[in-house]
Amino acid sequence: MAMEIERQQIATRLEFIDAHCHLNLLDNLTLEEALADARNRGVSTVITSGGSAKDNFESARLAEKEHVFAVVGIGPDFAATDSAYAVEVPGLIRSSKKIVGIGEIGMDAKVADKNSLAIQKEVFSQQLKVAKELDMPVVIHSRGMLGEVASMLIDMQIKRVMFHFFEGDEKQAVELASRGYLISIPPAQTEKRKRVIKEVNLKSIVAETDSPVVGKTPADVIGVCETIAQVKGVSLEEVAAQTTENIRRLFYI
Repeated sequence: MAMEIERQQIATRLEFIDAHCHLNLLDNLTLEEALADARNRGVSTVITSGGSAKDNFESARLAEKEHVFAVVGIGPDFAATDSAYAVEVPGLIRSSKKIVGIGEIGMDAKVADKNSLAIQKEVFSQQLKVAKELDMPVVIHSRGMLGEVASMLIDMQIKRVMFHFFEGDEKQAVELASRGYLISIPPAQTEKRKRVIKEVNLKSIVAETDSPVVGKTPADVIGVCETIAQVKGVSLEEVAAQTTENIRRLFYI
């Protein structure tokens, strides 16, 4: 108990950022409680993500809250049903200074039965063009399509990129990091992900909760940072400071 209290006291002296979550999936009461709890524990900033037309508008609304920013876009899960709404993304971005990126967007082989890879690629490409035109960072969802997604980013010379819930191996992560891309670490830990953490420079790593889908609330980002610190053999203070700086640099916040 004493060690747990000390750990919490250390955490509250630091600043953390949840690089990726879905606040609109929390009910209103849980949302307010979750944000208050996160702030009290040192989570200064939360980035909530869109992915569908509905999620985008809800995320834009939630970004009006203090300490909350949003990214909006049409993700691979909704490429077929919501592709027509991709044209609304630029207007939504221009409507708010707190929409700081385009995401989550990308390609996903596991949903190709309902959202063909051809449609996913077209919607993804369309939004990369918007990112380039507006000079906005992108938040990438890639599952089973990392090579294709990375090639498109490189070909279109997209510079500011965060790979949400990174699913590749350490070799792929190091290569992407060498291009200036950020690797986002979620709460779900595997041996492969621990190798990624170990091999990638901390300057290329950020922490996310993907809550409430994976983590429960944005406060869970502290646990992710603790895991990163443990795997890399550095202090929690160093991880908190560097991951916070990485996100602020990416989104200009």
